Amino acid sequence: MSKNLSGILKIYGVAFAVLAMASFPCPDIVRAAIVPGNRFILAQLKIKSDAGQNDPYPLAARDILAFLQQTTSVKSAPERRVIAVTDPMLFQTPFLIYSGYGKFALDKEEGEILKRYLSGGGFLFFEDRAGEKGGSFDYSFRAELKKIFPDKTLTIVPREHAIFRSFYLLRTVGGRKLVNNYLEGMDIDGRTALIYSQNDVLGAWAKDLFGNFLYACQPGGESQRWESQKLMMNIIMYSVTGTYKTDSIHLPFIEDKLRR
Repeated sequence: MSKNLSGILKIYGVAFAVLAMASFPCPDIVRAAIVPGNRFILAQLKIKSDAGQNDPYPLAARDILAFLQQTTSVKSAPERRVIAVTDPMLFQTPFLIYSGYGKFALDKEEGEILKRYLSGGGFLFFEDRAGEKGGSFDYSFRAELKKIFPDKTLTIVPREHAIFRSFYLLRTVGGRKLVNNYLEGMDIDGRTALIYSQNDVLGAWAKDLFGNFLYACQPGGESQRWESQKLMMNIIMYSVTGTYKTDSIHLPFIEDKLRR
């Protein structure tokens, strides 16, 4: 399936399952980020941490999924999926989020599974919720990634990357705390398979039981929260649609909109 055809299919609302299937060459992974009924799955990855912070924002997924359905044509499963690296369902779950705090480590089996998952077409959004540079989570993440992919490095995601235009046209990144004004990513076979943020994007979504936001966004306030929400939508849309927004057919419109 060509990139231009993928764009046309998305524009006219033809099943997003087709687009997702096109990005999964490995037979180990079910070729769609969907459940029956063509619905997107948002999944939280579980990894053991010495701080016990595997799942700091369990209710955030509810609002993310609601926002996704309100603003895009993607239909999602009503609830998130919580899954461990060793769970066989991992390979039926092409979109994963991990938001953590503190030191963590993967055993050999987990590392091999995660490598196969990412190499086979899976997508992982990794988040350091500490909101600081050089913390124990950040150190652990970089060390574990180097063990799994010794020949690859994290690089700053350029602003012309499809992730910054997959739905909203973004000029900046968001998060609960703006530690970096960029995202980092790792490519596999020309595809960005992993995105890493130290800004705690999920923390900007977190609410209490009464629907009030738990945390102020620093230093930008509510405008920064809005950028966080848009970024989360773009990450999801990128995982579903891939790089079609970088096709030459879209560039005149994007360049004109950015100028305005």
